[in-house]
Amino acid sequence: MQIIINYIKKVFGFPKVEHKKYNKNFLKTVVFQLQFEKCLNLESKESEIGQIFKTNFPRLTGGKGKGFEIILNNENANFQQVNNGHNINMKSENGQRIIDINETGLSFTIGGSSYISFENLIQDINNIITFLDLCKINSIKRLAIRKINIVEFKNNENPSDILNFLINPNLVGHIQDFPNRNLINHSIQSLNYKEDDKYLNIKYGLNIPPQLNSELGQLIIDIDLYRQELIERKNIISESKLMNSEIFNIFNWLINDNTKQLLNG
Repeated sequence: MQIIINYIKKVFGFPKVEHKKYNKNFLKTVVFQLQFEKCLNLESKESEIGQIFKTNFPRLTGGKGKGFEIILNNENANFQQVNNGHNINMKSENGQRIIDINETGLSFTIGGSSYISFENLIQDINNIITFLDLCKINSIKRLAIRKINIVEFKNNENPSDILNFLINPNLVGHIQDFPNRNLINHSIQSLNYKEDDKYLNIKYGLNIPPQLNSELGQLIIDIDLYRQELIERKNIISESKLMNSEIFNIFNWLINDNTKQLLNG
């Protein structure tokens, strides 16, 4: 436990709170990502990879990744399609959990309605580690966890009042100084932290979608934490747990007691 506390204090300084599972969540998307230390030959191992993940991700497709490149010729831009190596895409039966693998990295995306807790992902992360072992990847060079929270509210309210109700009051004082606050459609704040090879991006604020006569507004809390350093395969789960705990600390610092009551409701 002391190791976790020291890690959190050393990095970005958000106060540690006891990790708990709320009865509800506002999660729209959770993304777990890693980048490989070397490029992979996925095509030759597609069948074996499918076997590793088939229980939770039975819907597999594979093939050449496609993209576009721009070629400038006498100041004229031409687009041409290029192949970006082999890709493997695997989905759960309901399509809410997706693992996408290319030759340089893996992305595991979970829809908010399917997210229970980080502990609930450990089996899938263990399968990812088995996949790395199959491909003889002993370490990764980037590990990232991103959680996007969206709270929808009726657009007949004053958006700045919504911020005051849900967000840490120390973070929303700036908006109170603007005239006609009820007319503000968009106010997203963005912060970027860097400590050695550890990075943190935070976005929070309100957004009123541009659709005509939209009845809903959105409060957005987007936390993206990643490490740009070599991490041994055997340490991926322990490092991921530390990162997830820190994201929880950050989220709890960003919201206020009203939001916590809603989450516990």
